[in-house]
Amino acid sequence: MKTAKTVLEAFREMQRLEKRLIPACLIVAVIGAVSPFVNIKATSVIIDQLDSDAGMKQLMFYIAAAVIINFVLFFLNSFLGDMFYMYRSMLYNRELQAVASKLYSVEFKKTENALFKELLHKHSEAQNRVFSAFSQFSWMLRDFVSGFLTLIISLVFIFPLFKIGLTKTGESFFEKPVFLLSIFAAIAVMAAIILVVALKMNKQWFLASDEYSRLDRLFYFFLEKFKDYKTGKDFRLYREQELIEKIAADSLLNDGEKVLKKASVNSAKSSSFVALLGSLVGFGIYLFIGIKGLLGSFSIGSLVLYCGSFMQVISGIMKMAATFGKTAEMVPLVNYYFEIINTEDDIRYGEKTVDSENGIDIEFQNVSFTYPGSDKKALDKVSLTIKNGEHLAVVGRNGSGKTTFIKLLCRLYDPDEGEILINGENIRRYSKESLLKLFSPVFQDFAVFAFSVSENLSASGEYDSEKLERALREADIFERVEKMPQKEKTCLFKSLDKNGVDVSGGEQQKIALARALYKDSPVVVLDEPTAALDPIAENEIYSRFNSFTKDKTAIYISHRLSSCVFCDRVAVFDKAKLIETGAHKELLEKGGKYAALWNAQAQYYCQNSENRK
Repeated sequence: MKTAKTVLEAFREMQRLEKRLIPACLIVAVIGAVSPFVNIKATSVIIDQLDSDAGMKQLMFYIAAAVIINFVLFFLNSFLGDMFYMYRSMLYNRELQAVASKLYSVEFKKTENALFKELLHKHSEAQNRVFSAFSQFSWMLRDFVSGFLTLIISLVFIFPLFKIGLTKTGESFFEKPVFLLSIFAAIAVMAAIILVVALKMNKQWFLASDEYSRLDRLFYFFLEKFKDYKTGKDFRLYREQELIEKIAADSLLNDGEKVLKKASVNSAKSSSFVALLGSLVGFGIYLFIGIKGLLGSFSIGSLVLYCGSFMQVISGIMKMAATFGKTAEMVPLVNYYFEIINTEDDIRYGEKTVDSENGIDIEFQNVSFTYPGSDKKALDKVSLTIKNGEHLAVVGRNGSGKTTFIKLLCRLYDPDEGEILINGENIRRYSKESLLKLFSPVFQDFAVFAFSVSENLSASGEYDSEKLERALREADIFERVEKMPQKEKTCLFKSLDKNGVDVSGGEQQKIALARALYKDSPVVVLDEPTAALDPIAENEIYSRFNSFTKDKTAIYISHRLSSCVFCDRVAVFDKAKLIETGAHKELLEKGGKYAALWNAQAQYYCQNSENRK
């Protein structure tokens, strides 16, 4: 019942994604079912005409009719077959689009979830392997309808043979009705066995493919890394190919071969058994028709008609049984799609709008947070107030909770304990759109896309030229953009445009900073966005940003503590806790954790300066 419900849901989704596919599929199925019988019937009639010494004119009429009908059916089958293929391709692309749209809108924490990542890979691997479960369902619908119609037409054609077979014409086994009934019983048993074997075989293939996809994911992870020029240098200079081949390629080729070989052997055994069974039933059918023909029960033309039609009965049953068997493999695959599309966000938003006209005050009250699947707190009872227009530096060692602090502030996650308040209201009461407008973040793992410079900044095809130029100038990247072939309309990288321009890591960071400035939100968040810049360039960027964001609330995270000098206050994190807050000079005089970090960096730069002398 559950399987039938999933199949119906799959057809509804297919109809929603591509309305023309199912009608085209049904027409192709009808043509495919009718076509064999045109030749079977035409051959039968022509033989009977020859046997009855019919005139040439009448004979040519039947031959011409058969040729014309075959031509029309061939033309329709070719034309609609191409359309069927095109609609399947459209369905495939729309399925990808639906998944991409879901990934764009799904909450951020799902994209970091290992189980969700595994689900995405299984869906992607299934698409690569079977060209979309939905496409397979369209083929299955075509084969089922074609098989069903084939069975019906065959039964209509051989109906006169039933009367002959059920009439006793002698005392031998072959002349009694029990002979025909035995054949029908054999066909029924064969159909049941084919159905069971197909279900078992396709289930085994699904389990094997599911296991293979796990190995496949590891292989393609490293393959993507090999293709990425950012990581390609390390692979080559450190000669990591052998290690990766041992981990990924050998695992896929050896373990994967064992998995698929086992499934292939079982499939070959099952297919051979079904073929043998079909041959035995076919022998029985030919024997029955041959004996009745020898007894003179029907004409030579009818013998051809009955032989062809009876074998089409087997063909139709095998098509239908194979379709049912294929369902065992396809239902789990299509469930991957529905699991992705039906994934619901855990975060619930309110309806209030952030009023930024009178400023933005942010407060963390006793906030604690642990990442899903971890038993270690990423933030532990953090309380901090950020006043409107304040510039705050957030510092600390790796893993101290700085980035987690920003993720919770931007509501990519919700705290496990405590509250985050914006203008005195719990952040959960604000709408998603309102919070998106509130922040202009630049994360350490920012993304610059293979679009034009203007599209990267405006996130749309339309943009404000003056605002764009101002953002580029403030991020110190305007002159570089002006030297590009098409200036701000130049595509970045060569991934999508052979005339695209490659930009350095530092230039990418400046473009990301310019994007934050273009957005012009009341709160600017910089989470180590200048890691690829040298200290002098970083100092210039922070000086510029401090000037450009003087009327905004700004939060800076950096391992280099130069940003702290420009800030009103510094928040020091250590082991998930907020351990110090205060002005730069105040914390230095205090001689705590911040002073230790500052002096360690200052000592390093002083030593380098002395060494250069």
